[in-house]
This record gives sequence, structure tokens and C-alpha cells, in this order.
Amino acid sequence: MKKFWLILLFGAFAHFLVIAQSPLDKRISLDVKDLPIREVLYEMIDSGVPLSFSNNILPPDKRLTFRVTDLKVSRLLPMLFADTDLAYEVVGSQIVIIRKPAPVQKRMFTISGFITDAETGERNINATVYDVQRKAGTYSNEFGYFSITLIEGPAFLQISSLGYENDTLELLLDSNKKLEIKMRPLVLAEVVVKNFNDSTLLQSEFNTFEINLDQSGKMPSLGGETDVLRLAYTLPGIQTGADGYGGMSVRGGDIDQNLFLLDGVTVYNASHGLGIYSIYNTAAVRSAKILKGDFPAQYGGRLSSIWDIQTKEGNLNKLQGEMEFGPTSLQTTVEGPLGKQKGSWFLSGRRALFDFLSVPITKKIRGTDNTEGYLKYFFFDLNAKFNYKITKKDRVYLSFYRGKDDYVDKYDQYRWFQDTLSVLSNEEVVNWGNNVAALRWNHLISDKIFANVTATYSRYFYNSEELIDLELLSNDDQILRDALFLKYKSSVEDFGLKTDFDYSTFKKHRFRFGTSITRHQFQPGVISFEELTIFNTETRDTIGAYLKTPLVSSEFDAYVQDELKIGSDITANIGLRVSALLVNGHDFFSWQPRLIFRFWEHQRISLSFAATKNTQFVHLLSPTNIGLPKDLWVSATEKAKPQQSWHFSAGTVYRFKPWLSLDVQGYYKTLKNIIYFQGSGLENINSTNWQNEIAVGEGWAYGTELLLKMQRGKVGGWGGYTYAHSDRQFGEEVNNGKKYPLRLDRRHNFNLQFLYKFNARWDFSAGYVFSTGSAYTLATQQFDIVQQATGSAPTEIKLSQKFVKALNDRRLPNYHRLDFTFNHYFKVRNVQHTIKFGVYNAYLRKNPVYYTLRESFDKDGVEVTQVVQVSLLPFFPTLRYIMEFK
Repeated sequence: MKKFWLILLFGAFAHFLVIAQSPLDKRISLDVKDLPIREVLYEMIDSGVPLSFSNNILPPDKRLTFRVTDLKVSRLLPMLFADTDLAYEVVGSQIVIIRKPAPVQKRMFTISGFITDAETGERNINATVYDVQRKAGTYSNEFGYFSITLIEGPAFLQISSLGYENDTLELLLDSNKKLEIKMRPLVLAEVVVKNFNDSTLLQSEFNTFEINLDQSGKMPSLGGETDVLRLAYTLPGIQTGADGYGGMSVRGGDIDQNLFLLDGVTVYNASHGLGIYSIYNTAAVRSAKILKGDFPAQYGGRLSSIWDIQTKEGNLNKLQGEMEFGPTSLQTTVEGPLGKQKGSWFLSGRRALFDFLSVPITKKIRGTDNTEGYLKYFFFDLNAKFNYKITKKDRVYLSFYRGKDDYVDKYDQYRWFQDTLSVLSNEEVVNWGNNVAALRWNHLISDKIFANVTATYSRYFYNSEELIDLELLSNDDQILRDALFLKYKSSVEDFGLKTDFDYSTFKKHRFRFGTSITRHQFQPGVISFEELTIFNTETRDTIGAYLKTPLVSSEFDAYVQDELKIGSDITANIGLRVSALLVNGHDFFSWQPRLIFRFWEHQRISLSFAATKNTQFVHLLSPTNIGLPKDLWVSATEKAKPQQSWHFSAGTVYRFKPWLSLDVQGYYKTLKNIIYFQGSGLENINSTNWQNEIAVGEGWAYGTELLLKMQRGKVGGWGGYTYAHSDRQFGEEVNNGKKYPLRLDRRHNFNLQFLYKFNARWDFSAGYVFSTGSAYTLATQQFDIVQQATGSAPTEIKLSQKFVKALNDRRLPNYHRLDFTFNHYFKVRNVQHTIKFGVYNAYLRKNPVYYTLRESFDKDGVEVTQVVQVSLLPFFPTLRYIMEFK
């Protein structure tokens, strides 16, 4: 009985295996030579393969030749159906041949709109919008607009922006979506950030920095006044002179190779007080972006760096204001809405207060029995901006800036010669500054295309007047008056028009393209003389003016760039900029390719590489090469051709932890058609003869940069190090044709910035800088030449001639400095108060700005020449009060 049940069970199991075997597992052997596919299928049926099909779906021209032995049907059928629209399904024990179903075309939809500040309604720049599921993203442009096209379905968006809380948004993408995303600022009047969990001091990408002024502004600063340029001096690759004096060099570039923009308009002199402060009033700055060397195609005009500063638009929701006061300056800001959510306005003014100290102090110093006079210096800035929404697709902006430095040096001397009084008056008045304006029109052509048209105006001016007045009086009667009045003016003025388009096609491409035209007018100098001589009743006047003819040029630019994603690990920015210059009947063209690649951008280790060509159509005539306000901008010409550079860089970022990262970059740059001004002064320079005072040469720069960033809990900051070389070479007329280092060629530069937040009311910051001394030139020999003066009097004139052995063959001592600041915050009713106090240059280091030769007398009364060190700011206390009302 048991055997019966075993045999029955075995038979049933064997029958189940036979039934359960798939027809695709059947093996078959065939030898086919040039047969239609229909005949092949019939041979398979004859071999026991259970096929079912209709002849109507078989391709009539498909013929096959092959030979297989003991091959499974599951492997044979894909061979037969290659390059056809045939497929198969197993239905029971049959293999049914069918046509492939037509692919379902998934629809694409666009998410677009504006990202704004939830508190003020201002547009957010460079905010990131990222779809987590599709791993695709984009960012908002200069006007807060973004657009991204994705495949239909659920979307999970992450929105992030420097200085704002991260936000998330879930939606079903079944149609085009227009959004207005409002982001909440991290620092509000009601909430003071206690730690860095969500706050970023500094955002750095490959060759690009974006500074969070709300947080980085807590770092030590001169007089407690946050300044964009001085903050940037703490970053690797950016070199300057002692205490900011003497211009700025970015990655070994010259001082004229940095483009400063204010709302997209060129600013020719971006500093006050010879570099001590910048023209960028921080209370008016909305975003600060710095690009070093490798620029996307949308930027151009300079070789070394771009400083893209955008000003605030004004509070769209309510009236608010701010006031800052300290020993160095007074600043006031007011902003508010225009109409009901239609627009806004913004006004901010700043005035330096140095003259309130310099005038009484110098009056006391110069106030003696025989002399009197004073020194006076101050500067001011005024920013204004208005914007208005015309339609849902159109908005206009009008922005304006005016800044000016004023310097007065007055000195009067009195001498009695028996009964005659001699009165000698000398007064020098110098002022310089910028006027900048921009009128913009934003137009939303479609969900994918954003257009901006801008009319721009920029003017930089320098004016000086000097009056020397000698008067002789006897018994209150004037017996002689001799006066000389010297007036000098120079300026550069631009009128421009440009169009920019932002086109987001689909998730892997974003195109930006545009054109611009700029008319430059360079006025190298206008000098006028007025000489007045009165002897008794006889008067002689001499008035002269010359050098009035300006140098005019026209510049044309066009660009296109594609920000694309290649696969899942590579992003690229590939572009081309084409520029042309028309000047003095000559034309110059330049093709500037831009290639920027990033690998594994969001992983623990990322790599970057870039190669770009840049062209610059302007030169700076600087006798001192330290960026003085009197230096002259001139256009490139046939003799002084446009400057050009190739810039290569590579870097890596290693993210140890989410709060700790190390950025290492290396660069190599070549410079062509740079100039060296050989003249001793600018007073006799006009629109053409300056070309006789220059030498044309080339340069090289290379280096390595490290940036360590840390932000965790209550501690934040960064440490930067730069190792750099920068050399220049001209013809035999300059340094005997030998290479020499750039003046700002500082070999080593180390900077450490630290911020600790005790609680919501108190924080502490400290900064330390160490750098190799900059190069300088000092005369090694001096000869006295005695000449006979003209005229009948036997008077001799002694002239001194100084000789230089080699350019920049010496170095100043190493520069180092320690600063610290305490910040205290408190609130009374609806007003937020901040008090800053600390010390700049805490251990009183006398860092030399430069060395000079001065004549003096030794203890024996013999005239000797001495090398004298000149220093600035040996010690400066920090004290500043800020009040914000909303």
C-alpha cells in the first residue's frame, strides 16, 4: 500500500514539472539560410515550439541566416526580433508573438517663478531649486527668477539660499506651475541666530566666493564698519598692500585687471581713502559675488577678477530703516513699499567723519605765530533704487549711486621784512568720485525665457585745484601780488546698452546669452593756468588751457553659454564670448572660449578644472602703480593693444564632515600686451602722447590656494593660505629687459578668521593675518647736478638725480596683524540694537606701507639722505552702534 502511494505521488510530481515547464525553456537546433522570418517561425513550430502569431504583423523584408544548436527559445527569439517592433508574451503554454506597444510619451512641464525674501519681498539671487527624485536643479538669476522643466509626476523640491532657512515643497507636476517661493531669513529682528547649524558665513565654489554679509559682517573690521573689499582681503588668491593701501592683485594680476560692478554697471574706482574703504556701503548691498580668473561667458572686460555687487531693492511690505554710527562714519538707510505690492524704494547714505578730527588737530599743529592752516578729508556715498511692477510679466528698476572724496590742504605763512609784510598762501583742493546709474526692464517672454534690457551710465572724475598767492604789504598798502592758479581735470565716461536672456530648456541644459554696446570717452587731462601779477597799478594776466581732446572708443560684446549636466557626475559651463573695439579708425576682435568642468560636485570629494581666455580693452596709466585716484584710464590702441590672458586652474574639495571642508586650488596665468608707464607724472599727458610714455610687455602668474572652512554649533570661521608667484617682463627700456616681480607679489599669505557665539546677546570674533612683504624699488644712488640759472643773477640751482639698480628688487618686512571684536545685541520694543567694540592691530605692529628717501641734517649739521619707513594705522579702536527699526 505504501508503495502505491509513493508511486502515485512521484507520478503526480513528474506530471506537475512537465506542465510547469515554460515553453521558453525548450531547446532547439536550427540551420537557416536566407529565409523570411515567417518561414523560420514555421520551422520552430515543426520542431515543437508552441508559437502563435499573425502573418500581418511580420516584417515582409526581414530575412535571416544563422545556425544554432541546443539553444533555449528564450535566447533565440530576441535574436529573431532584433531591429523589429516584435515582442512576445507567454500565455499558458503558448508563446504569443505581438507588436511592441507604442511607448507612452511622458509629458514635460515647467516649474517657474520668483524666489523672494518673506520679510521684505526682495528677490533672492542664486537661490538653488533642486528636485530630489529626478536629481535635477537650477538657481535663480540676478532678479530672483528661476525655471526648470521636468518629467510629469510627483516632485519634491528643496530650496536653499545663502542667509535663509532651507525650504521644501511637494507638488504634483501635471501642468506648468508658476510659483512665488518666500524664504525666511535666518537673521530677523525678532530672532538672533545663536549658532551656525543653518547659517553660512561664506559660500565658496570653484574660483567663486559669495559672502553672507549678515554673518561675515560680525568679523573684525576697521572701525567696526563691515566692508566687502576688506572682507575679501581675508580670502586666498586676493592680495593687497599694507592695510589695504596700494591697490589689489587677484591671482597675480595688475591693479587695473579687476572689474567692479554695481548693479551690473562698471565702477572705475571702487575705493575711498586710497584703499582703506570701498565705495560699497554694506547697508545697501544685497549680494556680493567674487569671481577669480575663470569667468563664465556672461562676464568679461577684465583679466583677473569680477566683483558683482547687487544693491537692495527695498522692502515691499512695510517701512523700515537703519542707522549706524562710529568714529569713522555715519550711515542712514530708509526703505519701503510703492503702492500695494507694486514696487518698493530704497535710500541709503554714508558720510565719513575724519574731518571732524583732522581739522581741529591740524589747526592746532599748524597754528603758530607765523603760520596757520589745516587738513580736511572726508567721503560720502549715496545709493538709491526704485522698482515697479508694470504687469505680471514686466518690472522696471532704476538705480543710482554717487560717491565722492574731498581733500583740502590749506597753509598760510606770514613773514615781516622790516616794514614789509609777506603773506604766502597755499591752498590745494582735490576731489574724485563716481556717478553710476542703471535703468532695467525685466520681461518674462515665456515660462522658460527671461529677458533683461539695461541702459547704463558710469562716470569717474578727478579734479584738483591749487592756488599759490604771494602778497607784499607795506603800511596796509599792497605793493605786489603774484598768484598762480593751477587746475587739473580728468575723467572717463561710459554710456551702454545691453540685453541678457536666460533660457531653461530642460533639466540638463540652461542657456544664457546676450549682447552689449558701450561708448567710452576718456579724458586724460585738462590743465588750465591762470597767472595774475599786480605791481603798483600795472596788471598782467596769463590764462592757458590745453589737453582738452578726449579719446573715444566703442566696445561691442556678445556671449552664449550652456550650463549643462553630463551624466550623473559631471556638470559643465561651456561658453564663448566675442568682443570688438573700434578706436581711432582701428578695430580689434577677440574670441574668448570659456570651459569650466566640475566632477562629483555633491559628493565627499569633488574635482574641478577650467580653461578660459579673457580680453581687456582698457589700460591704466599709473606712475606709482599703487592705484592712486589721479591715475588715468585709457583705451587700448594700435600701439597699446588690448590686454589678453589665458587662465588655467584645477581644484578639489574634500568634505571631512558636513561642517568641515578643505578647498585646494592651483592656477597658471599668462598675460599679454600689458603696459608699463615710464613717465614721471600725468600733468602733460593728453589723448595721444601717452602712447610715447609706455612700454608693452608680458607677464606670468601661478600659485596654490587653500581654504579651510568650519561651521559647527557656536563656532565658525575660515583659514586661508596662498602661495603665489607673479612676474613681468618688458623690452630693454624697462629693467634692462629682465624679468622682475610684481609689486604685490607676496609669496606667502595666511589669514585666519574666527567667530564664537556665546549666546543670543553676545559673540566674539578675531582675525589674524600674516603675509610676505610686498616688493618695492628704492634708488641706490643719488647725484647732485649744479646748473647755472637763467637770467643775469649768478644763482646756481642744485638738482638731484636718483638711479635705480633694478625694479622691485627689495621686499618690505613681513606684514602681520591681530584684530578682535565683541558684538552685543539687545532689543527695546521694535528696535534692534547692536554695539561693536574691539581693536584693530591689537599688538601695535608698525607695518610699513612703503620706504622713501628723505633729506635731513645729522648732529654736525651735515645734510644726509636717510631711508624712512612710512606706516599707517598702528592702532585703531573699534566702536560702532547700529539701530534697526521695522
